[in-house]
Amino acid sequence: MSFDTQLTEDGTLLYAQWIPPRASNHENSFHPSLWRSLQITVCPLPATERAASRHTLRQHALPELRTWNDTVRHAPEPWTPTEHWRF
Repeated sequence: MSFDTQLTEDGTLLYAQWIPPRASNHENSFHPSLWRSLQITVCPLPATERAASRHTLRQHALPELRTWNDTVRHAPEPWTPTEHWRF
């Protein structure tokens, strides 16, 4: 998990990236110990939007992220070697 310091242009608060098991990932700063894992990034929000966003995260985004994580962990072999993003 990482925390971004820049606001996103589209207002995205949370995104996840599947890190596939590829040798080229090592050159892109993904150590092999991170292969076959999710990188979750949380983006900052203006203070006036945080309370409403916490509710949305708890009610929708985090349960959906958990479901996607479970799906990723049991994905068929052809799916796992490619990069996937979830916003």
